[in-house]
Order: sequence, then structure tokens, then C-alpha cells
Amino acid sequence: MFACRVGLLFGLTALLAVPAAQAADEATCPRAGTLGVSRTVEIDTTGGPGFGMDNYKAYDFLQDKEVILTFDDGPQKYTTEAVLKALGDECVKATFFSIGKMALGYPEIIREVAKAGHTVGTHTWSHKAIAKLKTFDEGKDEIERGVSAVHRAVGGPVAPFFRFPTLADTPEAVAYLGKRNIAMFSTDIDSFDFKPQTADHLVKSLMQKLDKRGKGILLMHDIHKTTAKAVPMILAELKAKGYKIVHMTAKFPVTTVAEYDQAIEKEAKGLPQVGSERPVSSIVKTIDGAAPATESASGGGEPEGLPPPPTPDAATATGSAASPSGAAAPVLPAFPTTPSNESGHTAPGKQSAVPPPMKSVAEPSSPPSPMSPASTATGSLPGAAVNPTAAPTHTAAVSMAQETASPVKTVSGDGEKMAASAPAAPVAPVMPIETKPEQPAKSISQRVKEAWEYWFGQ
Repeated sequence: MFACRVGLLFGLTALLAVPAAQAADEATCPRAGTLGVSRTVEIDTTGGPGFGMDNYKAYDFLQDKEVILTFDDGPQKYTTEAVLKALGDECVKATFFSIGKMALGYPEIIREVAKAGHTVGTHTWSHKAIAKLKTFDEGKDEIERGVSAVHRAVGGPVAPFFRFPTLADTPEAVAYLGKRNIAMFSTDIDSFDFKPQTADHLVKSLMQKLDKRGKGILLMHDIHKTTAKAVPMILAELKAKGYKIVHMTAKFPVTTVAEYDQAIEKEAKGLPQVGSERPVSSIVKTIDGAAPATESASGGGEPEGLPPPPTPDAATATGSAASPSGAAAPVLPAFPTTPSNESGHTAPGKQSAVPPPMKSVAEPSSPPSPMSPASTATGSLPGAAVNPTAAPTHTAAVSMAQETASPVKTVSGDGEKMAASAPAAPVAPVMPIETKPEQPAKSISQRVKEAWEYWFGQ
């Protein structure tokens, strides 16, 4: 009889341990059955190379059936969070080109993007079309304020990856980014997800373009509800059709310019300086009632959302950039839904395909930037609805045909042939994926005791 009870006890213990083991397995990437990342590449941004065949035709490093996911204009509450969950469920990594104002508006979200291991790049300070500004000094301000703001919001390194609003560059901007060693990214396939449509229509349209081309850099926006709904379906379609995800990282981080670091401080709106924050668990403690899982699981350490410290050998970008101390600032190797207005429409974040280099094409109309002056005049948060503006003239005024050495290196996954042609370089660090338990897990001894008392009493 005693032997039977002991056997029953061990059986119950094993059953109790199964959910915990399954939860741990579900939280770990890569996982069997998920889309995952097939290949991770490291981008050497020296000289400001351009990527994306819609504008820059020098570096086509993707193989057949390979896809890079990119998201612009975020972060934003709810939509960016939904996109992050969809990507996390499939163990997929993407690149987020963040607007400076948006990042400072939702620093906790952009930090979650970085902490999840995605690449964070920049997309100007307020989404002004640089090609439409009166002087390049205004364009330079948009670029640098954006870099400083995103770096400030992330609380650590960001990638020297930049995408022009509306994909419209200028010769001056291209030359400047080259001196700053910041790579430029256009697109191969534009989702046009800013247009009013259903999620099903968006998925169908995007997959048709991808099936026709066979590979490419996909452009989407994590500020739209439709996009947030469509991402899980897009990932399911990619997996079903045998596409593979490529994750882009940076060889070294971007450096910020001291004067712009100081200029955006007044916009930080109380965001603590990096390193000065205390963990929430050391300040706020539940003394009555059930404590939330995050409080119970936290045990001090770094503040929520901060990425790991930069590597000591991070390179310094050339040009006029410098950190306040004169040393290279830390940078990441690499993200919301816009509130609806009274008519029920969201303020779009326009990105569109442009013609080959050295040509200009004017579009008849364009939705507004999500960060036009109208949004700040009313005192609203970044991402508020704004009035439409005219589309800028798209200019791809740079030719990279004379660049020979490939700036792309495969650092993990498939693609040995492409890695062999790239110069040797240190492997970019990959940020670990952290998970939070929903509730405190009971120890084995606690569960065994509860099971014993349940069946045999005290």
C-alpha cells in the first residue's frame, strides 16, 4: 500500500512538472514549427551603402525565397505591441525604422523592440520629407535629431540604418549619410499598407508581389491597425510557401552628435538618463493583495526594457559626429497604431516605391506624415492624426555601381557562398530574448506537498 502511494506521488509530481516544462519550451526561440530566422547578416555601413532595389541597385544580397521584414514610423501603442507579439510567436526578427518623436513618446515600447532582439534604425525626427525642405541644414537637423532621440529612448545603441520618409533622398543627404557611415534603406516590395483596406486584402496583395519577385525587403508600418492584424497572417503565408527570414544587424553602432543630444533633451519629457533609473520593484512593492507577475518575478538588476551594454570594441563613425565625451556612443545592431480621427481613418505613414537611381517622379497625391506640425500644435502625443500634405518629388540621386567590396556578411544560418565574398569582420552581437512569467511558479517541493495533502491529508 505504501509503495502504491509513493508511486502515485511521483506520478503526480511528474504531471505537475509538465506544464512548467511546456511553458519554458514555448518561451524559447528557436522553436520547432515556427518560421524563425534562416540567416543573420551583418552590414558594414562604412561609406553609407544603399539597399533596396527601388532606389539603390548596388547590393542585392538576398537569395531566392529570402525575405527581410521592415517596419516604419513607430513605435505606437497597441499596434507595435501586436506586431512584436506576432513576430515573437514565430521567432522572427525584423528591422524597425523609428521616428524620433515617436520613440520619445513611447520609450517603453521601443525598448521592448530592442530587448526582443530586433534591429532599431531611424526615420528622421518628425517624418518631414527631406527632399521638400528649403535647405539641407533642415534635413540634417531631421536626420540627427532623429538619431539622438531614438538612441535616447532606447537607452542604448541603435543601428546606423536610415530610411528616408517617402523614400525620397537628395544628393546632399546621401553624401552626408556617407560621411556619417549610415546605411540607407529603400525597399523591394512596398505593402502600401497605409491605404484603406482589409487585412485579408493587404496579405493577398503583398504575397502576390512577393511571389512574382521571389524575394525582397518588405516595407510595412507598425502604426496601422490593419498591418498589426495582417502580420500574423503574413507570417503564416511565408511559412506555408517556404520563404525564409533574413535578419539584418550592424557591424558597429551609430554615433550621436553632442549638440543634437542636448537639443532633444527638452523633448524627452522626464525620461531619466540612462543608468539613473531604479528597478520598479525597488520603488513600488505590493503589501496587500495579489502582486502582479512582473513584480513577483523581478529581483532587482537593470531597469525594464534596457538592452545589454555595448561591446567595448564598438567602432566610431567618421565625419562630424561625436558623443559629448568625444567617444563613440553605444549603438544597437537593430520599432504603433495611429489613433483614429473623427472620421474613423488613421493618419497614414506614407512610404512608396520610387524609380531607379538618377530619375525623379512626382506622385499625384500622398497621405500625410504622421508627425506633421499639426500633431504637435494640439499638444497630442506622437502618432496623432494630421492633415494631408502634398507628396514630395522622389529623387534617387546616388549611383553605387563603383562600390566593389560587399558590405554584407552572413554571420549565422545559411548562405555560406555569400559570406565567403565578404571581408572578415567581428560578429555583431545578438541581443538575448527575455521573457516574463505570467505568474510566480511554485517549486517542486511545494507542489509535491500540496499533492500529498490533497490525497493523503496531513
